[in-house]
Amino acid sequence: MALWYQPPSTLNLISPTLKLNSLRCNCNFSVSNSRPTHIPEPEPKPVFTSVKTFAPATVANLGPGFDFLGCAVDGLGDFISLSVDSSVRPGEIAIMPIFGDTAEKLSRDPLSNCAGIAAIEVMNMLGIRSVRLSLSLEKGLPLGNELGSSAAAGAIAINELFGGKLRKRS
Repeated sequence: MALWYQPPSTLNLISPTLKLNSLRCNCNFSVSNSRPTHIPEPEPKPVFTSVKTFAPATVANLGPGFDFLGCAVDGLGDFISLSVDSSVRPGEIAIMPIFGDTAEKLSRDPLSNCAGIAAIEVMNMLGIRSVRLSLSLEKGLPLGNELGSSAAAGAIAINELFGGKLRKRS
């Protein structure tokens, strides 16, 4: 049952039996602010059991544009494979293998890995609380060269696994 606030109003009643021309009645109804303002949507279910995404390398800091100008590099980038995985705790994501020349230098802790951080944020945006996910990263970029891409691939992979519910703003 929903309760809504109705501002005070005045009712004019004419009653022939009371022999009054007008009966004034002030009505005031209020509800506390503790009612929920948002009813949570049900948790989305995965549309696929696994997806593989590619994010091209990006270059920012172009000349005088600083971080406002950037471009994608054709042919270079990172692949991410994302799967529903029953061995992971509910609502969490685990980074399984990392492949590439710099694999040993990257953290498998999702909170310390750009792809993991982006994936967790998209999981939060979608309201994913019980699906168990594992992510595998194939680094196509060397580290420390000012090129990036794996964070975008992680975010896109989560969104696509759940049917692409998040869209670009226009």
